[in-house]
Amino acid sequence: IESNVPAGARRSFDQAVNAGLAPGFRGVGVLSSDQPLNTVLERRLDSPTAKISASLHNAYGTGATKVSLPYLANGLDGQFNARIAIANTSTQVACITLEYSFKAGLGSVPASGRANVIDSGPGGGGCATGYAIPVNGQIAFAPTAVDGAIPYPASTSNALFGATISSNVPVTAAADAWVAGLRSLGAYDGFIVGAGGDLGVDIIVPLGVKHGDGFLSQYIMSNPNAASASVTITYSGNTGVHVVSLTIPANGSADHGVYSDNIVPVGFVGSARIQSTQPIAVVAFYGKMTTANSFIPEEVYALINGVPKEKAGLKAKFPLIVRRAGGNNARCDSAGDQCGFNSWVSVTVADGGTANLNIQVIADPTSTFPGCTGSTYTATFQKQITGSFVFYQNLASGADNGLNGSPACFDGSMIITSDKPIVAVGDKANDLFIGDVDSRYNAFPSN
Repeated sequence: IESNVPAGARRSFDQAVNAGLAPGFRGVGVLSSDQPLNTVLERRLDSPTAKISASLHNAYGTGATKVSLPYLANGLDGQFNARIAIANTSTQVACITLEYSFKAGLGSVPASGRANVIDSGPGGGGCATGYAIPVNGQIAFAPTAVDGAIPYPASTSNALFGATISSNVPVTAAADAWVAGLRSLGAYDGFIVGAGGDLGVDIIVPLGVKHGDGFLSQYIMSNPNAASASVTITYSGNTGVHVVSLTIPANGSADHGVYSDNIVPVGFVGSARIQSTQPIAVVAFYGKMTTANSFIPEEVYALINGVPKEKAGLKAKFPLIVRRAGGNNARCDSAGDQCGFNSWVSVTVADGGTANLNIQVIADPTSTFPGCTGSTYTATFQKQITGSFVFYQNLASGADNGLNGSPACFDGSMIITSDKPIVAVGDKANDLFIGDVDSRYNAFPSN
């Protein structure tokens, strides 16, 4: 129990050191508070070789009766996989069904496509049809039955596909994605379908990249509508404006990556605006090659949700901000390594114009990082940005790192308030381990 947590501040709950949980626990955690909360869930897989995999995704206390997951895979080309976790957020048993739609021309799916597959479940457990999820319960779907998951239908084998979850009561869903043979792990949140949901016809992705050192982005789009969608992607950044047009079939999916063609040049860093004639969901995938155009993958893997423009907010809240946590400051300054855990924050102005930001950061005194424990560091300052801007917490400049200073160790939260609606994303990485050390999440918007 944490009491008297200041407004805007953060506390962490580490399941690995929670004596009340039995080893091997896998299930649902419920956080309760007398004030509204924003929560991110961090998953981390360790190994005897010191390689790690890490991912972040937003946790929400409310759900919907229809949820879309645009990016799933079941052993695609023997490498790409994804797992769904679905939790019941209501006060009665949830009965869910799933409809799978396939990406044509990949893996086992022919260029002509494959008909959608509806999994109506076995019924039982209080459900006439579907899969039953008890109150405060969870079920999972995956390529295999590992950890008690329900295997995907055989028709999904060696395929890239999306899924639409239908339920009699609200549920929430998240997907974990990984690459076989690599320590790669990413996660994103299911998209609420319907009025006030997460689909849109004008979607902002606050980060697009085709960097010379191999960092890249790819956007995966799902159209859960009965009509096809005409889509325009406008990349805007340091190399100018680059436009892509494509079509998403009805009840289908499509994708565009910076290496799908030569439209986006090497060196690009910026954001993207995706406009569609039908409401769609967009997942942004981020990876890395050894260098630009090498097509030799490294283990970096991250996913975030594209955000409808109307859901941009005047505030963006980040529960996980770190600077040089667990690092060696002298070595970081002199050699640029052993910098520890660091984060960055990318902010995009929804209308592409200029915004005045007020940035507040609050350290978490209960942090277990040496040098951060007991910290009372707080700061508030202003910065004007045009288009988009990335605050790298490891930088020395307080105006560019978002902290208004250079604390030797920071582990806490950040709130950005703007005079124009913004969309933002946060990232946490470290250089103390090897493997997939990069994890990413959407900022929590509000007004």
